[in-house]
Amino acid sequence: MHKIEKLRAAEFPAAVRDGVVLVDFFASWHGPCYKQGELLNTLADGDLIPEEVKIAKVDIDEAPVIAAKFEVDIIPTLVVFRDGTEVGRIVGETDQSHLLELFSSEE
Repeated sequence: MHKIEKLRAAEFPAAVRDGVVLVDFFASWHGPCYKQGELLNTLADGDLIPEEVKIAKVDIDEAPVIAAKFEVDIIPTLVVFRDGTEVGRIVGETDQSHLLELFSSEE
């Protein structure tokens, strides 16, 4: 079971610096982001995402500089970081199987 952490801009660099981190860039007012958030909640409650993966969310309205730095122009966007470096990305709403493929290529 994973805990989903909501990150502020100041917390972001330290949060993605070590290990594997899945970051959901979203906006609270956006319907597809809400739907994808529900998918992440379901996956976080289960055991399909590898245990070592941390899951975090960044609201692009609260952290526009971080969103711009990682060129998040379309939401939702999921980005996987390994030790601070981007190693995978899904732009737009996705489904469970596509999201899990992101991790199978990382193992």
